[in-house]
Amino acid sequence: MANVHAVLSKMKKIFILLSIFLILLILINSCPIVTQWDRSLIVFVQQKLSHIPLVIPMLPDCILYSIMIALPLIGFGIFFIKKNLYADLVCLFSVPLVTFLLNCVIKPIVKRPRPPMELQITSIHPDSFSFVSSHSLVTICLWGMVVWYLHKYCADKRLKLLGSIIAISWILFVGLSRIWIGVHNPTDVLGAYVLGLLLISIYIPRTKVVEKLLIEILLKTVKIFT
Repeated sequence: MANVHAVLSKMKKIFILLSIFLILLILINSCPIVTQWDRSLIVFVQQKLSHIPLVIPMLPDCILYSIMIALPLIGFGIFFIKKNLYADLVCLFSVPLVTFLLNCVIKPIVKRPRPPMELQITSIHPDSFSFVSSHSLVTICLWGMVVWYLHKYCADKRLKLLGSIIAISWILFVGLSRIWIGVHNPTDVLGAYVLGLLLISIYIPRTKVVEKLLIEILLKTVKIFT
């Protein structure tokens, strides 16, 4: 009975997140006032943070972004291999691929233009579509999984807390930077966060499924060569 309740609770969470994402998508496509609010918020953020050097919001567009993707993959990858946690290894390493493929599907379908050039502090992405923010989606999925794995496997409470603070701060900073430099609307970032939470909600219970699948593949491989 407890397992049924847990499954229903997870399904409810997934349904709520999916509903929020679809509602946001409908509002973006059918309510021009949403885009107007987006533009106003971009201007507000840029004005409030105008005293800060532009090198700060540009950090997620430099090598630091690649480092912050590689860091959890390498760190947890080594840990999972040492502990023979291959299902977790597959799940974690599939995150960048899955988020990339989702962006390749969603952006051409929605075809939401980026904010106007006068709001863009940088012209790094002038010709691509805006919804959802790929930087924000990859970051929340990958570092959201980091938070989950820290709480699952880390016994040191201080390390767990520090890692969670770093992960959440990086997630929020990347989203803010997209708005700050004007390459994404706030609702693009919000959509990425909602979609990211949805993916994490789907990913977390699937570790055991992946583990069973890996065992089946291993057994079939052994049968072929014996």
